[in-house]
Amino acid sequence: MAGALQENVDRRAQSRGLSCGEMLSLAAPRDRIGQAVRRAQIDALVRLVPATVAVQILTAAVMVIVLRDTIDNFQLGLWFGAALLLCFMRGVRAVRLREDPEYAELHPPRTETICLLIAVLASLWLVPPIYWFDLAEPPQRIFVCVTMAALVSAGSITLVSLPQAALLYVGLLTIGCATLTIKLESPSMLLLVLVYAVVLMTNVLTTARQFIAHSRDRIELREQGEIIKLLRELEATGSAGLWELDAELRIVNMSVELLTAMRLREEQVIGVHYQRFLDPLGQISTLSSGMRSLFEDLGNGTPFRDRAILSADRQSWWSISAKPILDEKGKLVGWRGVASDITEARLSGDDSVRAARTDLLTGLANRLLVRELLEEAVLRQWGDNKGCALLLVDLDRFKLVNDTLGHAIGDQLLVEVGRRLQEAAREDGQVGRIGGDEFAIIWSGEADRGRLASAAERIIVELSKSFTIGAATLHVGATIGIAICPDDGVLEEQLMRAADLALYRAKENGRGGHAFFERYMFEQAEDHRLLEQDVREALGGDGLTLAYQPIVDARNGKIVGREALLRWRHPRRGDIPPDQFIPIIEDAGLIHQIGDWVIREACAEASRWDGRMRVAVNISAAQLTGAGLAKTVLGALAASRLEPSRLELEVTESVFLGDDAATLASLERLRSLGVRLVLDDFGKGYSSFGYLSRAHFSKIKIDQAFVRGAADGAQDCVAIVHAILALSRGLGVETTAEGVETEGQAEIMRQLGCTQLQGFHFGRPVPASELFENSAAAALRRA
Repeated sequence: MAGALQENVDRRAQSRGLSCGEMLSLAAPRDRIGQAVRRAQIDALVRLVPATVAVQILTAAVMVIVLRDTIDNFQLGLWFGAALLLCFMRGVRAVRLREDPEYAELHPPRTETICLLIAVLASLWLVPPIYWFDLAEPPQRIFVCVTMAALVSAGSITLVSLPQAALLYVGLLTIGCATLTIKLESPSMLLLVLVYAVVLMTNVLTTARQFIAHSRDRIELREQGEIIKLLRELEATGSAGLWELDAELRIVNMSVELLTAMRLREEQVIGVHYQRFLDPLGQISTLSSGMRSLFEDLGNGTPFRDRAILSADRQSWWSISAKPILDEKGKLVGWRGVASDITEARLSGDDSVRAARTDLLTGLANRLLVRELLEEAVLRQWGDNKGCALLLVDLDRFKLVNDTLGHAIGDQLLVEVGRRLQEAAREDGQVGRIGGDEFAIIWSGEADRGRLASAAERIIVELSKSFTIGAATLHVGATIGIAICPDDGVLEEQLMRAADLALYRAKENGRGGHAFFERYMFEQAEDHRLLEQDVREALGGDGLTLAYQPIVDARNGKIVGREALLRWRHPRRGDIPPDQFIPIIEDAGLIHQIGDWVIREACAEASRWDGRMRVAVNISAAQLTGAGLAKTVLGALAASRLEPSRLELEVTESVFLGDDAATLASLERLRSLGVRLVLDDFGKGYSSFGYLSRAHFSKIKIDQAFVRGAADGAQDCVAIVHAILALSRGLGVETTAEGVETEGQAEIMRQLGCTQLQGFHFGRPVPASELFENSAAAALRRA
């Protein structure tokens, strides 16, 4: 890293040769060091503002007192008021900039703004010598001359940290002093004023240059110390190179070592955004989790270490480490880090890079290197379309070896298995051990199913042969799961998951064989994981229950119905929300069985209620297929002797996304039984007025999002609710406002014209056993 440190020294030396154009520029510097120096210049000026403002006000007040007998007092008052206002504004802003970090962040001081204020202030001081000097008495004239000379000198000192402002101030006041000498008709004094002004301006430039150079040296020395600290913290090797980004994440510095290693020139990288530099085509970040993690860390300001990424040309691997650069206020202003070429070190050598990627037992690639090798294979096939695959190899009966002969024999067996796998894979695959008795082969040869099947069978045959470990003869086998890129995934994690599912399927088929990943395996795995183990148990026991939520008449608050809601209390996870388990039930094909149970249970419960009270049951699109639902409803009504008009079947607009004709036919069969059809969550997603006329709904339920929005005064929600209510009145159907949680919301829905209300304000869903107890309590509260 000597080259990188030497570069910083060279830059510091060059900073002493700062040109006048750069020093006097009003534009903000583009480089981070220049920006830090400019902030130091402005901070030094801001620190002196309170004192300079006080002196300016005092001087202006004395000027007014001295000239009050000869100059019009209105003019003096106007001039002093302007000076006082300007000084007060400068003073208040300076104090806020120093005391209020949030204000300073939102309204940072700018060079051009400071120069404008200084120019206005200096212009105010031109008024006495230009307009009032001729009217003044001789003693007053002497005071004006002395004051102007003092102001010129003071400005060259107090504003020197920002030479743009200092030269502007001195230049304008020099005009005033020159005007005095002309009015005094003294050429010698005019010459003296001009010489004095030149001396002051030269001194301003010299002092400012020294201030800037000192500030730059201090900042760069501090940064050099931070670089050394960074290199120590990141344990950068001699092959590492230094790189830096600015606040916009563009490259601002790259060491000679790094440029040489990448075979690049400085002009090719400086100013380039890091994403464009590392991934010009946007392919690597799409396929590589390592690159995505790197981008996320840089975007979030999170320091990272040893992030391994593939180069843009896919020919080398780099280890990247970095820390964010923060300014004095803790704001991120850039990044500084190191990069090392680890292409060879990953696979050979004895350093920490290889050690971190090697399985200690077998000497094969470990899980980290397997991931990197898989990403590399995926990225290369993306470019040459040759394909790649992942084979997961799981040993059969290995646990028996460990349990009977001990772990020492088991470890030796794993070493021998690794050797045989390398021989069987030949030059087409790289072998790694990802844990326990599970191995991985990253296949980079021809990835057609026939060749992969032959390779898998060859591996199984080799591993089925007897192993001689010491005096023991061991027999194990192998089961293999295969995932092919890009058919089964283009990301490392996708291929690993796909191969794992294929391995699971191969084990289910009897072990000692292989299986290719098929798309249906994902769905089956999810269905089996939750539904087969939990939902069936819940359906057979007491896990699934119904809770009833009241629906009230908007005019008198009386309960006119209740909605039956399915609830599932998981034995380990507690209550699971319906929006999580109902889609799983539908995918598993259990919705008919569970839906039929819900309808029968709700009808049986409603038969014990008041003769006019209705019960509402939700049905899904899957239940509407065929005539089974109508038979279930008819059987439930007959068994419970419930009047058909007291049963409401709620469907959402999503039921119309499929076959409209079949859906409408199913709904018509239900309506012919005498039950009421309710369109739930109207307006939420796929609203069509045609649904209302074709399906002959008896009620529209307004989605709670519009109810709450209308209650909060959202004009769009109010307009939607008005439209729904107007439509319902025209069609002669009832409306229910869902999700009413406060009396204010209820009152607004009443005023808008909703006929029924439902929500926590009128009662939460409760089991049937608590139903009448809660109803009595609610009635008592209303009374």
